[in-house]
Amino acid sequence: MADEKTPDEGAVEKTGQWIAGLAEKVIVNGVGPVTGSASWAEDRLARRQGADYRAPDDDERLSPQDMKDDIDAVVARLIKESVAAAGTQGFITGLGGLVTAGVTIPANVATSLAINLRMAGAIAHLRGWDVRDPYVRSVVMMLGIGMSAQSAVAALGVKVGQKIGEQMIKKLPMAILHKINKLVGFHLVAKFGTKRAAITLAKAIPILGGVVGGAVDAGATALIGRAADRALRDGALQGDDEPE
Repeated sequence: MADEKTPDEGAVEKTGQWIAGLAEKVIVNGVGPVTGSASWAEDRLARRQGADYRAPDDDERLSPQDMKDDIDAVVARLIKESVAAAGTQGFITGLGGLVTAGVTIPANVATSLAINLRMAGAIAHLRGWDVRDPYVRSVVMMLGIGMSAQSAVAALGVKVGQKIGEQMIKKLPMAILHKINKLVGFHLVAKFGTKRAAITLAKAIPILGGVVGGAVDAGATALIGRAADRALRDGALQGDDEPE
């Protein structure tokens, strides 16, 4: 069938660049009134710890491992808030025209991607990753759109089953980033960039599915959040860890 053909390379390239740009905005800087991942995560951690809270640049701040109980609780809260954010017009309005900027991804799907990318970025920050780094952000982007840790590791060209830390990721060649953007673009265009995607949306698309009328399926968002957390926990990407 014509609408099941291999996605156009130009559309794949454009979508890959768009999702990378969206990831940078929602993870690093935030969009409009929606704060970035690190700011959001730190605010929730401060609420959790109260007087014991120390900012990231404070010499007295504990390591993620030493704050495990607090971070586990905050991660659970971030996932719950992400599920709730799906149904609020405020979040969608805050994103403005960014979510439909010249790509074929439906606006409601784009909104779900923004929510999940921000959530994955916040989890990565709390687990000790530097989300300002483009290499780390590429990994977070793959997890945020619903790719398994195993698929993310394979995209990095690392042997599946091998734990890879942030320093190893930063040593990867720049060509890997372009490869990842193209892979992610292909993934999104194949699922959402065709006429057939409009029909598929109503049938609960695997991993990213359940997006109907601008609302994100709670189960899909929770699944992505838990899978991202397992993958990024203890500062190492767990390549043999699959989403539940």
